[in-house]
Amino acid sequence: MRARSAVILAAVSKGYVNKPELKILFVTSHCPFAPSYGTQLRILNIARLLKRIGNVSFVVTDNYERELDAKIADFEFEIKLLAQLTRPPRRRAADWVRHELAAGCLATEGFEVRDIDRQIMAQLIAESDICWVHGLQTANMFGIYQWPRTILDIDDIPSRFFASRAKSAPSITEKVLGYRKALLWWHRERVLGRRFSVVAAPSEADQRYLGSGARVTVVPNGFNQPRKQHPKVTIEPQRIGFIGTLKWFPNRNGIEWFIQNVWPHVKREISTVRLRLVGEGSNGPIASSGPDIDGLGWVEDPSREIASWSAMIVPVRCGAGTRVKIVEAFSKRCPVVSTRLGAFGYEVLTGEDILLADDPMGFASACVLLLRDARLGAKLCENAWSKFLRRWTWDSIGEAVFKAVEQCERHEA
Repeated sequence: MRARSAVILAAVSKGYVNKPELKILFVTSHCPFAPSYGTQLRILNIARLLKRIGNVSFVVTDNYERELDAKIADFEFEIKLLAQLTRPPRRRAADWVRHELAAGCLATEGFEVRDIDRQIMAQLIAESDICWVHGLQTANMFGIYQWPRTILDIDDIPSRFFASRAKSAPSITEKVLGYRKALLWWHRERVLGRRFSVVAAPSEADQRYLGSGARVTVVPNGFNQPRKQHPKVTIEPQRIGFIGTLKWFPNRNGIEWFIQNVWPHVKREISTVRLRLVGEGSNGPIASSGPDIDGLGWVEDPSREIASWSAMIVPVRCGAGTRVKIVEAFSKRCPVVSTRLGAFGYEVLTGEDILLADDPMGFASACVLLLRDARLGAKLCENAWSKFLRRWTWDSIGEAVFKAVEQCERHEA
């Protein structure tokens, strides 16, 4: 296997497309054929990279909307299993203690797959050369502790997610509950090296957090380089925009914070400006927060819309991992105003590639600055575009994906 891996990686590094009989099983709880959003795009693009070096098939936990069933037949990869989720029996006192204290306890999220699906999964793992599992929660739902020949893609570290959510929680009770969940997950994250061959983190900061051992590698988030750049469009009144599904709490929390605490300051400076929201749920109740807010819902290709924005905002105040919307904005040459957490994991400089601010007045001032100074926006876009081409296109990230596969094979040899 090691010799085959070396041949594959050498061929790919030279730009060749190879389809050897390397069987790769991709396991996820996100529907890969759903309307696009950040995590779905990561899953799909990593699978397409893996397809260059092997035959990729999917296992998906069945927790998506039923209307998407019709799209399964058109999906570009074979789906080997749709694993159905069930709720485990109520815990006894001993189970509760184990859940709170034992790092090896996998019953973490209140859901698990059926026994029959667990058995099928074990067989699929045995028949595969490599498994790529997206998300620690997904791995735990299958009740499998030791995953042989497996790369865990932990692009959203649970302990960091719950700790950041607890930090911004409005009540003491919510803070305590959040930090408790962060601690539960932290214990489970300390044993990842025993459970998986390789762990893929989305940034060097996350790699250090997970221990930065030989088994932890970095696979960044990215975005496809556009085949065609839509030129900037001058729109009156001016627009700033946000993109992201509002079904995801950090997005919803961030845009609500922006509308309540930042938007009034922006409007006082430039009364005509409009806020444009793109993403699943954005045309719901939040769009009625003001007459100058336009909720467009999910848009298949938002390129033309983004080309009309003076800035994209990323007002994320809780969460973990790295935000795909940052590199999407870079790929579309749209200047960005973000919180520091929103830009976490990307090596960017405020005033050079992006504008960063965490308090309402600072965030509003950055938005107003870009609305008034098109030359500054153009400078940020050019610098960010240059970094995007070097570091964050999926083609440039391919090397990191193939390196993770090579490490996995080497570890199992």
